Amino acid sequence: MKAILLIITLAASASCAMPTAAGTDFVTGQTRLGGRAAVTSSSDTPDGSGYVLFDVYAFDAGVFFTDQLELGATVETLTSSFLNDAQLYTGFARYYLKSEGNVRPFVLAGAGLYKADDGSGDVYRLGAGVSQYISESTSFELYAENQFSSYVTDPPAIEKESDALNIYFGVNIFL
Repeated sequence: MKAILLIITLAASASCAMPTAAGTDFVTGQTRLGGRAAVTSSSDTPDGSGYVLFDVYAFDAGVFFTDQLELGATVETLTSSFLNDAQLYTGFARYYLKSEGNVRPFVLAGAGLYKADDGSGDVYRLGAGVSQYISESTSFELYAENQFSSYVTDPPAIEKESDALNIYFGVNIFL
């Protein structure tokens, strides 16, 4: 937990110290491409610590349907041995709140497919965060997301559930 708080503090300090241009308003039809890595707190870590550092990587793309609402898709991979090398394929809605300057808060919700080496199922996402613009077309983001997944293993059929809190660090490019 101390490591997560340290990373969040360093990221926030760096974003405040960095001179940046004000973010532009989003335009209907504008595209966002993003990549991120996560610090994960999961309900099923093998060592009981509850934390896994940067074993989750994701790429996503979205299109703005209004100047605040973005709809898109994410491909996420989990490389932890205890999570059986899973992939998540989700659709999402991201809503950006109006703000002044170069920091834009947002909330997001999504749902999709959870595919692990030993089975498949569904996943649900709910999160909130901020994007810090470093130029008109580039931003860094920091956000927390709760993911709940439930899947059934291949024979023998056993239902597994996982509840994870991910702290994501990412970069976005707006086209």
